[in-house]
Amino acid sequence: SHLKQGKIWWVKILTISITAVFTYSYNNVGNHSTNVQIAIMTVITLVGATPFCSTHLIPAAIGAFAGGHNIIGSTGLIDNANEIHYSNFGWLLLLSFAVGMVWCFIVANPRWNILDGYAGRLGTTTFIGMNLVMLTIFGPLGVVDWDRYYYGMVQVIHIAEEDATLPLASAWEWTEEAELAIGYVLAVLWLGIIGGRTRIFHQKYIAQQFESVDKGSGAGKQPPTPLNNVLVPVLWTMLSIFAVNVTQYKHGAGLFNGFAVGAYVAMASLQKITSTGKFAVVSLLAAGWGLALTPFFVGFAGKSGFTSMMGHVTHEILVNLLNRIRFLWKLRQQEQEMQQQQQQQQQQQSFSPTSSESIVVEEDPETTNTLGQDNEANFELPNEHWPRIDQKPKKEKFVTKYQRRQQQRLKHLQQHEEDEGSQILHHRAWVALPADGDGVWQHSLEQNAEKQEQDIA
Repeated sequence: SHLKQGKIWWVKILTISITAVFTYSYNNVGNHSTNVQIAIMTVITLVGATPFCSTHLIPAAIGAFAGGHNIIGSTGLIDNANEIHYSNFGWLLLLSFAVGMVWCFIVANPRWNILDGYAGRLGTTTFIGMNLVMLTIFGPLGVVDWDRYYYGMVQVIHIAEEDATLPLASAWEWTEEAELAIGYVLAVLWLGIIGGRTRIFHQKYIAQQFESVDKGSGAGKQPPTPLNNVLVPVLWTMLSIFAVNVTQYKHGAGLFNGFAVGAYVAMASLQKITSTGKFAVVSLLAAGWGLALTPFFVGFAGKSGFTSMMGHVTHEILVNLLNRIRFLWKLRQQEQEMQQQQQQQQQQQSFSPTSSESIVVEEDPETTNTLGQDNEANFELPNEHWPRIDQKPKKEKFVTKYQRRQQQRLKHLQQHEEDEGSQILHHRAWVALPADGDGVWQHSLEQNAEKQEQDIA
């Protein structure tokens, strides 16, 4: 049951190992070796045609990527006539085990789900395992030369690694290199667009069938099964390879590598890449990465998948960067609009006040000073004499008629005593000069007193 379900980690590693050996043998064993991309796509197609497609196709594809490379036992110059020894299969099984461990416990771990839904996820897993084995076993033991990391910097590696057997003396002209580069880019675009478009079209068709069933118009009909995201690009790749192979185009091997990169782009989740235009952009970026990585990691397993993954990740980074720039631009525009609105409001408040508190009356300073001097002694704020709302009016005391008479008598006596003991007061107006200038003005009482004194004298 575990072998049929393919969910246990050791079953996945076993599947990876079997398909790796099968692909490696198909590619290298025999008098006439097969193109590595043809071997990979053939093995994936055969596994997809078996009843184990739904349970074992993913690890089988990883095993095909691991077995498709051709640098085990390659030292010195790379050529297509590497001697195949039984020890090579031992090294291949070790590589398959390492790749399977990376897939089961790192990349596909439910806790992390690294690169989930991204293009080239399976190939990137193989590429990571290949580097781990290269750094720890193949390189130190001399199974593979270290210069495979930078082989294109010291030897002739044509665009898309079409042919790695030529020495420096057989370098191509730049026109041939340009022709191959253009063909490689077009091959990646073709497979990425046609594979992605096929999956999108079938997904929409399934959605329409479900809608018709829900509405009742498609009673008795069952929607079709969704297409496998791995098999659809692989089948398009096989068809494209056969079409190019029939023409016997001299740079056909470079186009095959381009078809592989485009196929791995088309395997991405439709939740990550949602339109044909995005598939085209990711494919174009992946093609650029493929051209840039030509001199590096020569012959490494999973390099094509890693290339497509880099194109997808680059697209995501650019999209996020553009969204960030748009967000900052909109935020800046909103801030500018708010500042303009605030300035307009301030201008409106300064020219047309809306409340009585904001009204300011400008007065002439001379008039204000004059009024202030005249009324300084008697000026009081009206607010001080206004009755407060919470202040209760004072109640007058009840006074009888007898008490009122007594108070009047007391006041009369006090006034009489004050009049007797008080001296004659002179008002300041009394000393004022008369208008006609005939001496000092005197009060009539003073004049009567003087007359009496004169009469007595």
